[in-house]
Amino acid sequence: MKGQANNLTAAELKAIEEHKYYLSQQRGIEVSIEEAIDDFVQHLAEDWRQEKLRRDNLDQRDEIEKHKYLRSMAEGRDIGRSSAAEEWCQKYAHIWRTERESLERNGFQKILVTVHNKDGLHLRPVSAVAGLAAQFDCDIYVHKKGMTYYNFLLEGRPYMNVRSILGLLSVGAALGDTLEFIATGLQAAPALKALADLLTKEPPEVSAVDR
Repeated sequence: MKGQANNLTAAELKAIEEHKYYLSQQRGIEVSIEEAIDDFVQHLAEDWRQEKLRRDNLDQRDEIEKHKYLRSMAEGRDIGRSSAAEEWCQKYAHIWRTERESLERNGFQKILVTVHNKDGLHLRPVSAVAGLAAQFDCDIYVHKKGMTYYNFLLEGRPYMNVRSILGLLSVGAALGDTLEFIATGLQAAPALKALADLLTKEPPEVSAVDR
């Protein structure tokens, strides 16, 4: 199906994944990512964002204090909080925010896989991917450039749950296409490696994202 209008950040997706787990426990059935997004947006998003902003501001102050201490030690004088804050914001704030909002920082892992099957991801390999994903205690999503059907947008990029056979077929992956898989959960790393083993002859090494 066409995905949610909400354009999520990695931190928001992490919070929604946690909410999805608790909703599933509460209801006694597996809640879909779309249901979790809808419930999170309706009931939790505003408070969550306010709390995140509060924590981010506190952590940013700590980073500025560290920068002030190190620069003051280097210069042999107290450079002052105002100068330290201005310098830190100019030189390091964007790096700090990018790392803080990265997939890796928020508990996700990623692999890139090139489709080797001459027929692309038709029904048989798609069924195998969905079945394999169901064996692991984690959530796995796939992105392909140009895909028009998705469960959600992450930083403007569409992603589909790999446990959905119809969803995977809608990705329309052909020979030579590169697929990005992201996963989160207790078995994220072995699940991604198993996917790579399944889809390629020489699976890529699973590594942390955004290094």
